[in-house]
Amino acid sequence: MKQPNRPQFKQFAETVRMDDLSLSEPAGAGEPRTPRLSPRVPIALKLALAFIVLIASGMITLGFLAGKSQTELLEAQMDKFGSTLIQQMAEQSREPQLAGDLLNLELIVNNLIQDSNIEGAAIFSEERLPMVQTGAIPPVGSVLAAHSNGSTSTKFRFPAIEPGLEDRRLIAYVSPVVFRDITVGYVLLSFDYSLIRKAKQETVATVATTIALMLLLTIVVSIYLGRRFTRPIRDLVMACEAYSKGRFDYRIQTTRKDEMGVLMDSLNNMGEGLQRMEKVEQVFSCYVSPQVAKRAIAVLNARQSLQLGGQHVEASVLFADIVGFTSLSENLAPQEVSTLLNHYFSNIARAVHFCHGHIDKYMGDCAMIVFGVPEADEAHSYNALACAWMILELVRQMNIQQTADRQMPVEFRIGINSGTMLAGNMGSTERMEYTVVGDAVNLASRLSHAGEPGQAILTEEMLGRAGLRQRVDTVHHGKIKLRGKREPVSIFHLVDVRDPFRARMLEEIRCILERKETHVA
Repeated sequence: MKQPNRPQFKQFAETVRMDDLSLSEPAGAGEPRTPRLSPRVPIALKLALAFIVLIASGMITLGFLAGKSQTELLEAQMDKFGSTLIQQMAEQSREPQLAGDLLNLELIVNNLIQDSNIEGAAIFSEERLPMVQTGAIPPVGSVLAAHSNGSTSTKFRFPAIEPGLEDRRLIAYVSPVVFRDITVGYVLLSFDYSLIRKAKQETVATVATTIALMLLLTIVVSIYLGRRFTRPIRDLVMACEAYSKGRFDYRIQTTRKDEMGVLMDSLNNMGEGLQRMEKVEQVFSCYVSPQVAKRAIAVLNARQSLQLGGQHVEASVLFADIVGFTSLSENLAPQEVSTLLNHYFSNIARAVHFCHGHIDKYMGDCAMIVFGVPEADEAHSYNALACAWMILELVRQMNIQQTADRQMPVEFRIGINSGTMLAGNMGSTERMEYTVVGDAVNLASRLSHAGEPGQAILTEEMLGRAGLRQRVDTVHHGKIKLRGKREPVSIFHLVDVRDPFRARMLEEIRCILERKETHVA
């Protein structure tokens, strides 16, 4: 039979476990602990982004520097080639220019223009007049004037002059023809600057392609490494989530030999400890009521130890006693007696839970049921009376089934009383139990033997409590002399409980008999 109120007990037990293991922040007594939910970004994604940004920054910087270096190298090579070639041209044209040998000068120019890299060549006189020229030649005034004005630069860039090639850029190198420190003329060579620009574009394209491929490879590798590096963390998160949901049998499979492996083994050991604790709690919940367990856990949660003693409270107590248990035991085998008791008391426990009470203890053929402790309940007297009626009605319907199944039926007598009693831990420091004692408790025990089978007996004093007479039907049973009482006690026989609670109890009895889930009133 399912233990009543097990989810509540498990909730409080988990609270103590989490506090003792420092897995949750401390909270005030009775405050629910709820996880702090916030948007989460996976660590694998963070690592992948960090790798990508780091490597991408390095690759872009490296590509920029490589492209810039390659471009400067190309320009330096072209400058060296142009400067060398223009100096050779000046040396070759010196004597023909001094001699006015135009044929030889034309031969020099035509030989140079045969080079595919040279776009134009020209030789000018000392007065900057063209003597021979061919190909793309810049305006003479802008080039020779700059050179003759003392400019140290011998390199000029200018647009091409061919129709349709206005966007084409040329570069010209100029050198004077000097004879005995006297300038006798000038020579000019023009080259296609688009070669350098094309080389730049090819360099940029190559670098960009390399960077793109490296970035793609970096993304793939970063994601793989991020997932691989964070796999242990995911395993730890899954284990913690499983433990928070009460799945203490979850284990992390690992063969790691590093710090993560040590952490995983420690978490597995913690899971084993929690699983053992849960089994102990399951056994513990079978021996004490959930309310008592809740109180004990609250004390442990406050980092206190359980102490003997108690306090005076207003509460109600009910004794449900089997009629003729001695003769019943003589006619049945021990195992049959045990099965019969368990069958009845299991259903009675669900009825008690429905009426907000708890079973303090089983005493052979008798159950002691308490209302109003350890949790205060202003309606404890009415709940006790309602529970008594519900137990008798439940037993009556169970006996019908027992008789139909040719099984032995059982009759109960019930005594109920309310009053001041001492509630607390009784016994010794080595072994104790939470219970109630006092004259009100003893009177209820005596009343359980005062009625007939199937009756619930209560005192006139209890019936006089506020509001009870309007909610229950009773019959006066007279006055009886009870052991331990000097004066006779006026008692009543509980007949019925009035609506609306009566209908709810009948529905719950039907659920109990049909083995359906128990509800709480």
